[in-house]
Amino acid sequence: MIKSFMGLKYTSLKKYYNAEEKYLFLGNGMNQLDNPISWDDLLREVCRRVKVNVERGNKPYQLFFEQISFDIDRSKTVEDNVKKLKQIMGAEALKLQPNPILPAIIATGYYQHFMTTNYDYCVERSLAPSFDPAKGKHLKRPKYSLYRYNGVGSHKVWHIHGECDNGYNGKLINFPEASILIGFEHYADYLEKIHNLLKDNSGKGLAELMDNAQENWVHLFFTRDIDIIGFGLDFTETHLWFILNFRARLKRKGAGLLNKIRWIIPEFSVPDQQGRIEVLQALGIDVIPINAPKDNYAAFYENFRNTLV
Repeated sequence: MIKSFMGLKYTSLKKYYNAEEKYLFLGNGMNQLDNPISWDDLLREVCRRVKVNVERGNKPYQLFFEQISFDIDRSKTVEDNVKKLKQIMGAEALKLQPNPILPAIIATGYYQHFMTTNYDYCVERSLAPSFDPAKGKHLKRPKYSLYRYNGVGSHKVWHIHGECDNGYNGKLINFPEASILIGFEHYADYLEKIHNLLKDNSGKGLAELMDNAQENWVHLFFTRDIDIIGFGLDFTETHLWFILNFRARLKRKGAGLLNKIRWIIPEFSVPDQQGRIEVLQALGIDVIPINAPKDNYAAFYENFRNTLV
């Protein structure tokens, strides 16, 4: 069906919606239950390992990473320094094991597939403890993670910010951490590629673009129900905010979007998140506070799991 809005016509996206495929989008929150290491802590450890004495202060992570990559060895190219930094981060991520609450949430069967901004394999190891990162890859790509997911049984796990071992077997065979998304340049390039999946200079609408695209995680934000948990949605995550904003504009134009996106947060964090909540609600995202004792994140995740059974 074509719907008109202020003289323009939009193809309905209703036929692309699949209510039977629910996605859980995971940030780093559950990892911190066992390993209370923040991004600040990780980057501080990286600085220690490469012997760079710099402080993040109020710098965005992406630009702070660029600063480190310029400073660690000025006799080498920035690309060589970036490779070294990603190798350190990948090695740390590869060690992580899932907190028991993650397989407990997965065991409810509420979610069929998963997205994560994490580089580690905690989701895969929750689905199959013997998971091998070298296997189950759908499309091996060196740097960008738009089309690659890990197949674990009937489940798909998309690492939208890259992964610590992407298994690429081409020119970057000695750089399996290449897809790790952290630097400003990588973010900027990624946003451009995401933009091209949603808006085309030829004038094609999203329906036509989806019909002709390879399977990717970006289009899932328009076709699947997604619950986001353990992820702060920092305003520097411009690629995700672009997707949410574009989705909201399509809804306003009557494009027939049926999927729901929910941001799951502890109730005790609501006062500190008010600005972000207001923006998300304006964009048509449901914000779901879960009751838990103040600062008790373990109880928050457990109480969330109880809403699924």
